[in-house]
Amino acid sequence: MLTIAPDTILQQRYRILNLLEDRDLERTYLATDSGRADVYCAIAEILVTTQSSAAAAQAREFFKREITPLYQLQHPQIARFWTTFEEQNRLFLVRDYVAGTTYGQILAQRRDLGTVFTEAEVWQFLLQILPAIGYTHSKGIIHRDISPAHIVCRDGDRLPVLIDFGVFKEFANKLQAPNVQMMTIGQTGYAPHEQLYSGQVYPSTDLYALAVTAIVLLTGKEPSALFEGEHMDWNWLKWTQLGDKFATILSRMLSLDLQDRYQSALEVYRDLQALDVPQRQ
Repeated sequence: MLTIAPDTILQQRYRILNLLEDRDLERTYLATDSGRADVYCAIAEILVTTQSSAAAAQAREFFKREITPLYQLQHPQIARFWTTFEEQNRLFLVRDYVAGTTYGQILAQRRDLGTVFTEAEVWQFLLQILPAIGYTHSKGIIHRDISPAHIVCRDGDRLPVLIDFGVFKEFANKLQAPNVQMMTIGQTGYAPHEQLYSGQVYPSTDLYALAVTAIVLLTGKEPSALFEGEHMDWNWLKWTQLGDKFATILSRMLSLDLQDRYQSALEVYRDLQALDVPQRQ
């Protein structure tokens, strides 16, 4: 299926400006919304390959059930979801466009310069993003796909903003033909065992992925280089000079046993607040 050309108008209100991202089963476009004074928005398109009307109907029912709670999320650090629509046998979701740079992109820039995130920067990052994560959990919603690529450092106030909830990938997978490669829900290395192997997710599932994000920012290394598969254990401390108490908090968040992890974002936030982190900003 061809990408949508710039200046195409969808639903008589959304003007496509350019393609932001093109993945196997999903494309994201930058657009303006004439219904909201031409504000910028991001429009995600799900690519459909299934020919089964029954499978498509079942997928749409799943999407209606799972996406509806996302419309209720109104937090300054969460990209707001506005609507979904179908046009020319294509499926679209409209959310806020967050102008900024993902933490994955920032880390790549720093790697090129031979640097990574400092202890103080990661401490501050966690304190800034945890209230948004806790807010989603209070609404009964698990992000399912937290990683440096799905948190944007917003231009202007430099605050981290959550984007790309995993439920959208689940819906995309349900609309594909049996021979089409499915998208992984939760990036490899970031998603814990219970999510990858049983599909179960809890608040502590997101906290695990957030901790992986933190140690990746601290070390500049991918999760595969920090996790020892033979011993089924994280081995990241040797790449940092982190304070003992901060390291203990991250290690608890990274526990493979979900019962041993923190059970809420608020618990993590309180323990982080109590730290005496050097060079606080």
